[in-house]
Amino acid sequence: MAFDTALALKLTPLYVLVAIGFALGRLLDVKGQDLGKLALFVLSPAVVFKGFVTADLKGALLALPFAVFALCSLTALLLQPLAGRFWKDGRERIAAFTAGTGNTGFFGIPACLALIGPESLPYVVMVSFGATAYENSVGFFTIARSEASVGGALLRVLKYPGLHACWLGAMVNLSGTRLPTPVMQTVDILSGGFVPVGMMIVGLGLAQIRQFKFDFGFTAFTFAVKFGLWPALALGFIWLDKAWLHAFGRVGHQVLLVESLVPLAAVTVVHAAMRNIHPDRAAIAVAGSTLFALVWLPLVIGRFGP
Repeated sequence: MAFDTALALKLTPLYVLVAIGFALGRLLDVKGQDLGKLALFVLSPAVVFKGFVTADLKGALLALPFAVFALCSLTALLLQPLAGRFWKDGRERIAAFTAGTGNTGFFGIPACLALIGPESLPYVVMVSFGATAYENSVGFFTIARSEASVGGALLRVLKYPGLHACWLGAMVNLSGTRLPTPVMQTVDILSGGFVPVGMMIVGLGLAQIRQFKFDFGFTAFTFAVKFGLWPALALGFIWLDKAWLHAFGRVGHQVLLVESLVPLAAVTVVHAAMRNIHPDRAAIAVAGSTLFALVWLPLVIGRFGP
């Protein structure tokens, strides 16, 4: 019982922000599209840049974000044709995008700190970097293909500031360059707004629901991948690492399992809102997965935890 309470308390502010977004949408008719552009093109790149500038990109952990990025990308690309068999209205792109990532930051970081402790932070940061790199490159391409050709989608990816924030931040970090204080202060201010804006967008998506239409197929697809496939992949790697690789210790294994059980990425609603691809259904799936994760995560950890 204490386990669940500690986790719920860590996540309470996120639910408050969703409620604020819902109130803004219903009472003031605020639309999620404009906030989505702000989050995707300004706030998210600031978070990415700050993360890569301040991270410890040396040592054994350096391989972890690359492995996570590769797995996220492979999962999305392999499941995209399957999703395309069910939908032809853009939902197949949203489903493929969200299949390759999860709420590793908003949910995963506080969850790992609450359940494992501060020693988990280096692992959590590297996992989040890998997922973020996917979202800002292959993931963004997957979404852009819903309204553009392959060449057009690649061009949009190249124009996307989040992608350039990745390599610029890594270059600044690895070169040892010290940026002027006002630059980093600006980045800090912008990155601090990403979590509240991102979670309020989920609430704005829910506010667009005038007649509740639960999309069972879309929700079932995303839940099966997020809460079935990803934990299975994590447990398979943990077994392999214990038996053969010996790359990570117990804390690393715990982080990988927790991060595989996080809910759908909140940025899913941002993409759906920007392109008007059933943002209400995306918001229901994201909000529902967040509630479900509070129950499913401790059950899986209790049964299979390293």
